[in-house]
Amino acid sequence: MSRTEPSNTPPTAPRQGLARAASYNAALHIRDLHGAPPTPNEDLTTPVEIITPEGKRVLIKNSGIVHTVSHKNCVPTESALQLVATLFYNPNQSTITAVGEEIDVEKQYVDFGPYVSDMAMFEFIQTIDELLVPWKKWGTNHRCLDSAEHPKVVEISLSMPEMLELSELRRHTSLWQFERKWNVEVVLQENNIFRRYKRLAVFDMDSTLIEQEVIDEIAKFIGVEDQVSSITARAMNGEIDFTESLRQRVALLKGVPSTVFQELKSVITFTPGVRELCRVLKTLGYRLAVLSGGFVPLTEYVKEQLNFDYAHANNLVVSEDGKSLTGDLSGPIVHAERKALLLQEIAKDNGIALEQTMAVGDGANDLIMMKKAGLGIAFNAKPSVQLAAPTRLNSDTMLDILYILGFTKEEIQVLLAVTD
Repeated sequence: MSRTEPSNTPPTAPRQGLARAASYNAALHIRDLHGAPPTPNEDLTTPVEIITPEGKRVLIKNSGIVHTVSHKNCVPTESALQLVATLFYNPNQSTITAVGEEIDVEKQYVDFGPYVSDMAMFEFIQTIDELLVPWKKWGTNHRCLDSAEHPKVVEISLSMPEMLELSELRRHTSLWQFERKWNVEVVLQENNIFRRYKRLAVFDMDSTLIEQEVIDEIAKFIGVEDQVSSITARAMNGEIDFTESLRQRVALLKGVPSTVFQELKSVITFTPGVRELCRVLKTLGYRLAVLSGGFVPLTEYVKEQLNFDYAHANNLVVSEDGKSLTGDLSGPIVHAERKALLLQEIAKDNGIALEQTMAVGDGANDLIMMKKAGLGIAFNAKPSVQLAAPTRLNSDTMLDILYILGFTKEEIQVLLAVTD
């Protein structure tokens, strides 16, 4: 705003404050994204005379600079759950909806480029606006988390439709249509104090922290890889009970040399971004745990490599002479229910609320702990798991999880520099 001295023309009725200049709602925000001109009844060029708190009369003239003033924190919005949506550019998405139906959508990203465009943001806001029943005036704002010019990650704060549960909104057909039309993946979560200030992160191991399925790698030693892989795939998709599938696969490993775990250490590769993510989380004061349906020797190795605090997995029985695996298991099985229980126990032991926990996995046996945690992420998961998980992220690097926690690219770089 620019300030001028009063003119000799008859002044309009003075106003107390600048209600029009400070007002903000979804409709104006949507219009601004389009770059549309003012409506016929909206004259933003006429100077407005106001009375300052000191009693002085001044004319305010629109300078073309837009300021947004929000006082949401002063008066909490009644009965409205505040949400934050993190939009990731992702051109490789399935056209199968949460209910198994294939949808036909016209891709729009080609016209704008491989990023989250202003038009995509506009349509997302409009999509949410259409779901507000009963409709209420609401505010929104956004941040480009990685790049201001061509962002591939955008965060939008918004109001939750009262007639929908968060789980229903995440699977709403309108959002599925939007995601596939604009090649955008939407992560929705409550925008509360626990979102950014988490203290415990638990991870699955196979195909999550590491790129391999360890039991499949062990099976290669005695030529039963195909049989084991088939059972593994059915278990991870939730087609058969995990505990029973584990016993079937382990039985096929009878006779494998007990030195297999030492040899596998040279085969294992960590998922891109895992080391960096874990370094950042430790710098932020997180407790870290690997909860795996795999096997103890390798979870201990992963724990050591990533500086984790806890490692829980299954125990394979070794023959009395210590030379080979017997094909049996000992101790409690780390299945889906046990993973969730371990999450709760570790949180309780460290005085951490479940709202401050995060669980990351890729298989059906990770779903219970994902839903129990404050934030559950299906990372590059099986399709059926993505449909059932609280949130999903398909990315080339696990470091992108930090965007979901609200960190910008610049903040991530600062944290990585500290950990070097």
